[in-house]
Amino acid sequence: MTDRCRLTPRFFLAALVAALPFAAPSAHAQSPAPPVPQLPATLRDARYCEIVPIHVTREGLRASVYNTLGFDACPADKWEALTRLQLFRQFETLAVVMNGPRHFIMDDIIATGATKTGEVITIGGITLAKRAEVGLSLHQAMGPAYSEQTIERDTTYRFEAGKPVFTLTAPDGAVYVMQSYAQIVDPTLTYAELPGLGAKLKLPAGWSYGTRTPDADLLLTANGTATVIQDDLKNTYQKMPPR
Repeated sequence: MTDRCRLTPRFFLAALVAALPFAAPSAHAQSPAPPVPQLPATLRDARYCEIVPIHVTREGLRASVYNTLGFDACPADKWEALTRLQLFRQFETLAVVMNGPRHFIMDDIIATGATKTGEVITIGGITLAKRAEVGLSLHQAMGPAYSEQTIERDTTYRFEAGKPVFTLTAPDGAVYVMQSYAQIVDPTLTYAELPGLGAKLKLPAGWSYGTRTPDADLLLTANGTATVIQDDLKNTYQKMPPR
């Protein structure tokens, strides 16, 4: 058994993610300047990983999100080689979540406000940029699959017209659009399998999974907060606004 970091608050941390953007390095970065992440030419199905250290502060739990996107595809050998000791020493905490590998579903990310960040670190040969730092409630840290969570984010996700989007529909008619799929629970899951994913999910009563192809670009905007859920395979979805 390898020395992996498996302290995993069950739900919230993957959703932070799912797609936090790119920015210049911090003005306080030391020489030589750290690398600047470059968005892949094709974002859809781009692989990435996240490391999420959690600290206890006077204000409660705080989670920082470090993301590999824009540097490399999170090489499996380096990712698997990371240990608890490395992560605990790096972040000076005893609670660190390894969130990945994951793959984006959207075709473009536009970020503003506090979502734009810059600190760059390298650990175990993997380079990551800090994308967010947010407060967590105990409910957010431990929420089960198919339960709504609210996260802090200023982003617009664009899904191109003519390309499939994958959705969950709740019993009350609320629709959630997949923003990333995970290879955490099912390491063999691929983009090609997503149209038939419903057969693999343990959907609660009244829930349904589906695929649709929009005629126009689909834009999902979060102005400060986003409502997200995760299925039982840790794939992450953002709630669409009511029509």
